[in-house]
Amino acid sequence: MNCEKWLEILLQTEGTVLRDDVRERALKNGFTRKELKTARKNLGVKTFHQTADGESTENWFWYLEV
Repeated sequence: MNCEKWLEILLQTEGTVLRDDVRERALKNGFTRKELKTARKNLGVKTFHQTADGESTENWFWYLEV
């Protein structure tokens, strides 16, 4: 399975996923950061930055629009 298909299945199955978790899981599945970046662009993955009490956090999330 290629990185793009893997990412698509992950996000379709789990919905919104913390970016750092996606990166860690991709690495464990043998995909490079470059492959993941390309897959994200090809799939049109959306992102959002979490805030808490009006302040930015380190948390970025990835998801696919339905």
